[in-house]
Amino acid sequence: MSLLKKSFNKTIIQLADSESNARAHDGFLAMEEQKRTEAYHKSRLGQILIKKGYISPQQLDEAVLSQEANSKLLGEYLIEHRIISRWQLRRALSSQIQLRLSASLAMILLKPVDNFLSGKQSKKPLDSTLENLITPLLTHPSTRNKTPFEYAPDKISIEIKDNNLLKLRIHSSLGELNFDGLRLKIPESGSYQDLTLDDLDLSNARLFIRAIHDQHNTALP
Repeated sequence: MSLLKKSFNKTIIQLADSESNARAHDGFLAMEEQKRTEAYHKSRLGQILIKKGYISPQQLDEAVLSQEANSKLLGEYLIEHRIISRWQLRRALSSQIQLRLSASLAMILLKPVDNFLSGKQSKKPLDSTLENLITPLLTHPSTRNKTPFEYAPDKISIEIKDNNLLKLRIHSSLGELNFDGLRLKIPESGSYQDLTLDDLDLSNARLFIRAIHDQHNTALP
């Protein structure tokens, strides 16, 4: 098993034990009751549990109201009341981590494209390795014409390979972006929420853009 997979599994175990990721965000406890309920409805954990078929929307509604009254985390409440198993929670947290990792990587790789289109000047020159990697995007006809570039956060998939390699697939307005050969350095904290370009090795990374001919599948939010 690669170091990345070991770190990934370790992070899942830590999250399953503490269940700290069940909170919608740090300011959750300061919100009014109605807003807190709405925040939990939008919680990725709750939505992931529903999508996996582990709970129903009604069960989430009831759990949100009940666990608030008892000052418990969502996952903790669901397990204590035998609505889900700890195994199911760990699977949901695993999906949550992948979503966060995918979102962080997409932001790092695609931010320069947004800066290019908007004319923003970065405080430091664009990393040459990253620039070479995303050249197909920067030189794309739509990009040269300053056509707005968008990608769908809910249509990003990630594959964790051996040797700490990653493959990222992003559904965008330019087509399906396939980043292969990405290597992620293991963060000491085990957290993937605050990744920067320094956490990536792009020396062997490649980008392929696959055209999406079915326009019905290219709609972006």
